[in-house]
Amino acid sequence: MYNSNDLSFEAVNANVCQNCGKVAFSHEDAAASKKSGIGYALLGWMFSIVSLLFVPILFGTLAFALGLITYYGRSKGHGTALMVFAGISFVFGSMLSFFVSGTFFL
Repeated sequence: MYNSNDLSFEAVNANVCQNCGKVAFSHEDAAASKKSGIGYALLGWMFSIVSLLFVPILFGTLAFALGLITYYGRSKGHGTALMVFAGISFVFGSMLSFFVSGTFFL
């Protein structure tokens, strides 16, 4: 944008430093993109809980995979907690399934 007061050009909402001309990155854009995609995390927690009672091999594995997606896409702490809980619910769901029905698939 041209500034008629001092006859200079001004960059409006540009990612370039006004003083040195280097490319500047906005921290707001990175934080906003890091916080999107909570659906994977919620679905992962739901699959973890379901794997305690129904088909732990399927739902436990899906919960762990969604934990990995959350780890790399949203939050390392949240993804780690989800993967740990998915592993624990996979083991307990498999044990419960084996004790109740004698098979790991129910």
